[in-house]
Amino acid sequence: MMINHYLRILYVGAAFLTASETSAQTLQCSDTIVHRQLQEAMWKASGGNSRDELYDACVAFHRHAKEEGDIVAANNAWVCGIMYNLGKMDIKEAYYVTQAMKTDIMTSRYPEAGDFYVANMLGHIYNTCGNIPGAQEELLKSAELIKGTMFEREGLAFIYLALAHAHLNNDLKESLHWIDVTLEEAGKFKGSWNYYRALIDAYAIKAIVRFKQRNYDAFNKCFSMMEDVERTSKISSGDLFAPYARIYKTLIDGDTEKALAEADALSNLKEQYLVKCDIFRYIGDNDKAFLTQRELMHKRDSITGVMIAENMRQHEAEIGLVVKQKKTARVMNFVLLGAVALAFLVIVLLVRILLIRRNFSKRLMVKNEELRAAYKKVTAADEMKTEFIRNVSHEIRTPLNIINGFSQVLTDEDCTFTPEERHEIATTIGENTRQITSLVNKMLALANESTKDLMVDAVETDVADVCRRAIEAMPIIDTEKIKVEFIDSTDGETTIETNGDSLLQILENLLENAAKFTEQGHIYLKLDRDDENFYFTVEDTGCGIPDDKKSTIFEYFVKADEFKQGLGLGLAYCNKIAKKLNGKLLLVKTSDEGTTFTLNLPIKHKKHKTL
Repeated sequence: MMINHYLRILYVGAAFLTASETSAQTLQCSDTIVHRQLQEAMWKASGGNSRDELYDACVAFHRHAKEEGDIVAANNAWVCGIMYNLGKMDIKEAYYVTQAMKTDIMTSRYPEAGDFYVANMLGHIYNTCGNIPGAQEELLKSAELIKGTMFEREGLAFIYLALAHAHLNNDLKESLHWIDVTLEEAGKFKGSWNYYRALIDAYAIKAIVRFKQRNYDAFNKCFSMMEDVERTSKISSGDLFAPYARIYKTLIDGDTEKALAEADALSNLKEQYLVKCDIFRYIGDNDKAFLTQRELMHKRDSITGVMIAENMRQHEAEIGLVVKQKKTARVMNFVLLGAVALAFLVIVLLVRILLIRRNFSKRLMVKNEELRAAYKKVTAADEMKTEFIRNVSHEIRTPLNIINGFSQVLTDEDCTFTPEERHEIATTIGENTRQITSLVNKMLALANESTKDLMVDAVETDVADVCRRAIEAMPIIDTEKIKVEFIDSTDGETTIETNGDSLLQILENLLENAAKFTEQGHIYLKLDRDDENFYFTVEDTGCGIPDDKKSTIFEYFVKADEFKQGLGLGLAYCNKIAKKLNGKLLLVKTSDEGTTFTLNLPIKHKKHKTL
């Protein structure tokens, strides 16, 4: 039976909270067979795919810890549930479990633990969302709150480890700093089980940092230190980052396929993407690294979009409730006025009042309709603005991150490159710069020509010359795989009175789309005419447009492939400009064998009156 999301949270929270407090809580359970079995069951479930099984295991271990008086183990049961959801990038579920954990801790014998546990988990949540400054702020807050409490010995070193992990893909020097702080803190409790766990994970993260710095000798040294601690401590489970370090070791040893398979097997979805990005960069496949990073960013954006949509729905519900209350109050006022009128006025006056109220109601209904129509327009404009901002930030941020990343690599004194590598890096930076410039130009063109009458600037234009210029302006493509050709069937009659710049922009957009979605075959720009119209046809052998997008392909922010670069403005812009040129843009055909668009422009057009 499927359980509603919120009911599941209430059920889990209730199950945790039903584990009653004992009269004498301590900090450690008895090391019994039952304790070890329940703990191992929880760890095993955390690596599976069933949230219900994980919750059941966490509840069982939490209840056992409460009965034994072990507040740390009880809180760790909550943490296991939160980290499981973060591993699946289910931010909303993780946040709700965090709030339930806070309620449970605040009603325990150690309510002071609630603040630093919640701050710690919020730090991990922000890290998963990609908000590194927010993650650092919460984790530092947690570190300050835990100091001086009975939980410092068990937890402070792991908060510093979380800070090192938060900066692992953002600031390697900062990550190394927090690793050193972790080792210093762990050294205060030598010989304990958590001491060895902290050392193992600290050396694992340090090895990964050295890998990202391309210092593979230092990586092997840190990896060996990690293994030495593992052999000394004989810890069989519980280490967090050692599995990731082992994947990098497999990669350095030369088994790329095994490394990729191990990365795919990771239970943490975010770490899957990040580790695979590092693998692709190591083997020199920058395209796959870019696409993998882009897919991760898309998932983060999707998560953010869901959270924003939920907040909007909640606010809309609250606004709707207020509106209903106002309507009810207004109706009650009219009822009271009517009652007073019936008590004090004669029948003639009552009839007059009723007529007045009827007319007033009609006018009010008209005003309400006008207000509803205005509200719909405002809502649509706000939704378009939000979608536009999200798309622009997503499309510009990705190439900017790539440019920034390669720029840092070029300025790193420890990195040396061959001329071919420098040329490839320069080409990548140039291509991403062109992408940003193209996006900005498209937005400027859309803003500048949204209200402009293009035919006022119409002049005699050689459309064949415009076609050739559009071909020359196409993005760089592999000419060995894709044949690009301009086919002129007009017998030399190619003059038309139109806005040549706007026509060029339409053809450039159509050819750019064709190049974006065509991996092999051909791209043809055909020019033909009859007595009334010129016909510009762009034909490609690309992947085609999905069936669910055909009817909306000319609308703003509609993209045939969400993983391809672009804002979803190109075809909407072309369609709008075509109408301003008194023409028509048509999707002639599309399939998995290619797509064909045709632009019809009239040879003659009506002259515009001038003052």
